[in-house]
Amino acid sequence: MPLRSAFRYWRPAGMGLIEAGLVQGRDVALPSHFHEEDQITFVLAGRRLLVIGEELTVLEPGHGVVILAGTPHHSLFEPEEVLCINLYAAPGSFAGGELVSDLGRSWRKKRDLRWADLADIVEGHRRLVGAVRSPVPSPLARGEAWPSVGEAAAHAGMSREGFSRKFRRLYGIPPHALWHLAKLNDARRLLRAGHSIATVAAEAGFADQSHLGRCFRRAFGVTPGRYKAGLPGSHPF
Repeated sequence: MPLRSAFRYWRPAGMGLIEAGLVQGRDVALPSHFHEEDQITFVLAGRRLLVIGEELTVLEPGHGVVILAGTPHHSLFEPEEVLCINLYAAPGSFAGGELVSDLGRSWRKKRDLRWADLADIVEGHRRLVGAVRSPVPSPLARGEAWPSVGEAAAHAGMSREGFSRKFRRLYGIPPHALWHLAKLNDARRLLRAGHSIATVAAEAGFADQSHLGRCFRRAFGVTPGRYKAGLPGSHPF
């Protein structure tokens, strides 16, 4: 029997979120990636180690963090069971810091947090539409994805090596890695929209479904099929 992925995603209705994710288990390490959405991570049990940019963030139960859209981050392996919730929202659509603080206050009262309480708190920190920021502040958001690093360097009037060094200083990861992750975010968005996996693989620029499947699971901890299907019901706890 295949092992169950530690990462599960679903799209809760009526909360202003793009999607939510539940992280449960020990195999919670993911390589560097970024999202087009703001990510709010809140730990319910165990411990989560996140490297955001170049800074290590340690999250114990009742603590959370906001990872702004476009920020490269990765998670580390944990020897003990972890249970945490990830919320994904349009950039700036929630007062993330205040939301995390209120989630913490609620958790400390009962040493627990039910979905109904979480949903009420999330709804209370939803901002008006006019407050939403523009999405990912990266070269990709400005339509500057080039077919190759060499071509991008030539466009910038720099050597390939100099361009790569400057790019890494600005965004924390090499240019080819950022473009690969952008393709995966394209795939994620297309899967949420209901497109077939074959169509998503072609549209996002992967060789085939297998290629997309390998890259997608490595970055997000779940296969494209399970991601697209989501969780049955409105919430998992």
